[in-house]
Amino acid sequence: MEELNEEGDEWITTVVNAILEKCGEAKILHVVVDKQSREGCVYMKCASPVDAGIAYRALHGSWFDSNLVTVKYIRENRYLERFPESANCVHPLHPTSTN
Repeated sequence: MEELNEEGDEWITTVVNAILEKCGEAKILHVVVDKQSREGCVYMKCASPVDAGIAYRALHGSWFDSNLVTVKYIRENRYLERFPESANCVHPLHPTSTN
């Protein structure tokens, strides 16, 4: 896999699309790529605990851009404190077409 060019915002779309594709059937309602994170943190809000489990199993221990992916859960109230706009996100996200 080639190195991501982290200039502009196109790389963010690449990361989000890769996550959404990898998670398959999980209903993901909100995704934020932390551009300031040196560790490459991405935050996701799932529709249910079942969907969070599907996403966890799809991502945890996988590799992205030569980095091992580690998934951690945070409580929904903490997520909403950090990303209040996510409270209005009720429709599952889908990867954007690159065609």
